[in-house]
Amino acid sequence: MPLVADHRHDFDFLHGSWTVRHRRRKQRLVGSDQWETFAGTLVNRPVLGGQANIGDNVFARPGGEHRGIGLRTFDAASGQWLSWWLDGRSPAAFAPPVRGRFADGVGLFEGDDMQDGRPVKTRVRWSGITTDAARWEQAMSADGGASWETNWVSEFRRKA
Repeated sequence: MPLVADHRHDFDFLHGSWTVRHRRRKQRLVGSDQWETFAGTLVNRPVLGGQANIGDNVFARPGGEHRGIGLRTFDAASGQWLSWWLDGRSPAAFAPPVRGRFADGVGLFEGDDMQDGRPVKTRVRWSGITTDAARWEQAMSADGGASWETNWVSEFRRKA
């Protein structure tokens, strides 16, 4: 069995407290180009002895504040990370995970999901990672990954 690269520390950059500038498409996969911009915060910490991390997100959206939790776990057998989302407005179920890894400073993660009752692919991309900053982007595809529409961009800045 070939050795899988050890990526257990790929998300260590995210540990700590952040301010976040979010830009979110108001409607997904309908050709809309209307966006909303809002502030937020993230407090992220390691759990499971460093094999996972959890982030508590606060979103100051125009319609009111809400929260969500991002949970990321490392699967040593595959060398990949799984990332789940739990929206505080619908806390009964986690969204399906995206799965992937980092290469050359960029993290790419994909998974299957539903949007307005139809199956879609979701892709998350982490980039621009420094000690004090990072960028997160989410895109969806309704055609099996042939084309992608970015629907959310978050710019992270570490709190002093």
